[in-house]
Amino acid sequence: MSSTPLTGFILHRRPYRETSFLLDIFSLEWGKFSAVGKGIRGAKNDKKSLLQPFQALQLTVVGKHELKNLQQVEALAPSLNLQGNYLFSAMYINEIVNRLLAHDIAQPELFTLYQSTLGALANEEPIEPVLRQFELSLLADLGYGIDFSQDAEFSQNIEPEAYYGFVYEHGWLRQKVPSQSRFCFKGETLLLVAQLEWTAASLHCAKQIARLCLAQLLGTKPLKSRELFKHSWSHNAPSQLENGT
Repeated sequence: MSSTPLTGFILHRRPYRETSFLLDIFSLEWGKFSAVGKGIRGAKNDKKSLLQPFQALQLTVVGKHELKNLQQVEALAPSLNLQGNYLFSAMYINEIVNRLLAHDIAQPELFTLYQSTLGALANEEPIEPVLRQFELSLLADLGYGIDFSQDAEFSQNIEPEAYYGFVYEHGWLRQKVPSQSRFCFKGETLLLVAQLEWTAASLHCAKQIARLCLAQLLGTKPLKSRELFKHSWSHNAPSQLENGT
C-alpha cells in the first residue's frame, strides 16, 4: 500500500516492544487495519499525545503486509471531549468495531456513521438512540442486517397488532399468542424500529435484538467497556447513569 494520507481514528493502542505502539486504526479509505508507531512511547514525543482514541487524524502509513508502519500523523480537529457514560459508550463503539470488522476492507458509510456517532456522544445527545442506530448499522454492514418491516416465513409486511418472535439468522416469525420470550414484540414496535423512531418500547426492542446478534458474533470473551460501565454503575447512584451499552 502507498503512503497516501488517510483519514482515521485510533480504535486501540498498546505497547509494542520497548519504544513503540501497536495501533488498531479505523480509516475512511482502508477500513480497519493495524500499524506500528515506532519509537513514539517516549514522554517527549509529540505523536504520542495524538495517538489516542476519539481524535480525528490524518495518517500516513506504508507497508504491503497486514501490519503497516506509521510514518506521519496530524490532528484534523480537536480531540472529542467525552466524559462519564458518553466516554464509556464511545469505548464500547470502539471495542465492537475493533473486534468485528475484518482487516483492510473499506467501509466508508460505516466510517461516516462512526464519526457522527462519536460527535453525537461528545454533544451529549441521548445515548440509547445513538447506540442502537450504530449497532443496527454495524450488523447490516457485517451481513447480518435485520428487517424489522417483514416476517421471515412468508415475507409479509409486519402487522402492527400482531406479535412476532425473533430467531437469529432467520428473522421475525409471527406468533399465534404473545410469548414470554424477551425476543417477542408487538408489530407496532418493530415498525417503529424499522423507521428509527425511538420510544421506550422501540429502544428496548432494538437493544435486545442487537445484543443477541452481537453476542453471537463477539463470542464468549467479555467486552471490557461493558465491565468498566458496570464498575462505574456500582459506584454511582442509578439516577445519574443511563445504561446504554
